[in-house]
Amino acid sequence: MPPSPARPTVPKRLGGARMNEDWSAGYVVETGYTYGCYPELNPVRAALPLLAKGFRAPKIETACELGFGQGCSAAVHAATQPDIEWWGCDFAPAQAVFARDLVAASGARANFFDDAFDEFAERPGLPEFDFVALHGVWSWVNDAARDKIVAFLRRRLKPGGLVYISYNTQPGWALAGPLRHLMKRHAETLGAPGLGPAANLDAALSTMKRFFDLDPVYSRINSGVTDRLAAVMRQDRAYLVHEYMNRDWVPMWFAEVEARLSSAKLSFAASAYASDHVDELNLSPDMIGFLRELPDPSLRETFRDFAVQAQFRRDYWLRGASALTAADQRRAIRDQRVALARPAAEWPDKARGTFAEMVMGGPAHEAIRDLLADGRPRTIGDIEAALPEGSTLPQLTTALILLMSQGAVQPAQSADATARAAGTARALNRELARRAVESTDLSFLAAPATGGSVGASRFHQMFWLALQEGGGPREWASFAANTLAQQGQALVVDGAPLGGEAATAALHGQAVSFADTVLPCWRGLGIA
Repeated sequence: MPPSPARPTVPKRLGGARMNEDWSAGYVVETGYTYGCYPELNPVRAALPLLAKGFRAPKIETACELGFGQGCSAAVHAATQPDIEWWGCDFAPAQAVFARDLVAASGARANFFDDAFDEFAERPGLPEFDFVALHGVWSWVNDAARDKIVAFLRRRLKPGGLVYISYNTQPGWALAGPLRHLMKRHAETLGAPGLGPAANLDAALSTMKRFFDLDPVYSRINSGVTDRLAAVMRQDRAYLVHEYMNRDWVPMWFAEVEARLSSAKLSFAASAYASDHVDELNLSPDMIGFLRELPDPSLRETFRDFAVQAQFRRDYWLRGASALTAADQRRAIRDQRVALARPAAEWPDKARGTFAEMVMGGPAHEAIRDLLADGRPRTIGDIEAALPEGSTLPQLTTALILLMSQGAVQPAQSADATARAAGTARALNRELARRAVESTDLSFLAAPATGGSVGASRFHQMFWLALQEGGGPREWASFAANTLAQQGQALVVDGAPLGGEAATAALHGQAVSFADTVLPCWRGLGIA
């Protein structure tokens, strides 16, 4: 699965000692959750994938994130989506405090609590929701908690409402599941609670490495297991703790999730992962034909998971899926706005999937690039009007979804909503950039145009912060250089630390590049 999806209520026992189990239900709370924003959690982004599959996208006025982790995505959405009332819960009080601090810094209004799911459902004044998101929650809770999630959705999701849910799935975890068992078992039997979960995990990985170096029969039969272990050992320890070291960890088949969600009157609508919408990236022509012949949609999803060795699903579910006529679908797609999410000069040449790669070029891509080059969001209808003769709306839609999958383009909200979000987004970005001066944890900024976030390196955040006081690249570089000097840090270029005038000169080059390439894109997104 991708590094760090946000997760809540789960259980754990380390070194024979139960820790905070009365409120954490065994979930790892000793190691703080990772900081990140996940695009699929943004309801503004949901309309295009739904429309591409022929479903009506609901109008979203109330939204909720169950298990928001550190609350980074939730805080960004609250600050950038003035037409949506945001609610959310995460059982860890420290994470709820962090999320509230970000919201307070932005001046936006949001309702974030350190509740368990059933407590949250009973909170006075809780509305019914048009959109509910759970990212990386489902697989790390026990059955009782999953029942509470389903009960929440049954009770609190409006008819026509949309749910985003991501989870570990099979068959992709068939190799890693036994490795996880060894990690957890080692920590349970030999781990020392006082050392903390990260240290106990390192000890388990060290023992496992020694074991597999002896070439056991298991690894001879399952030849990919040693490569998988090597990949695990390279990953961030905070992520690994939250991924593997909770008491509950259940990769589920699609059909199992479907059966549980059906009691909340939910039906599968579409993948929220953009590249899944381009079959040619992930499936051979023969496989595409085979899957299309399967008459049952649920069975088709299960076979597709085998075809791509799926290990993590990101899905949209609707409570009362409403199919559009072909004419209404075309009209709704043309009305969708899109924005440049990264400089056109940095667009990738190819998009890569599990089966193939596709060249990012042709008339549709050129029309998108030309119309969005000035940074201003456009409707898909505007772009269609600029296509050369013979190009079609489906071709344009596929090109846009490909660009979405690469983070190059994102759906945008209305110009009015973008304007009204400018103040709260700017205040949140000041707080994020201020924190980035001393940390690399929060590597994003809020983008009013998309109602979401964009990735931002520490130095780009510093340049943006200096820009708020005026000046140009020279002043921004001096600000960054002085900041590093005050913290006793050195700028490293080609492996060599730089200081003084050399560091300032190198940062000036970065600031000029930022001004020429990144800043125009950020202006279009409403960040600058």
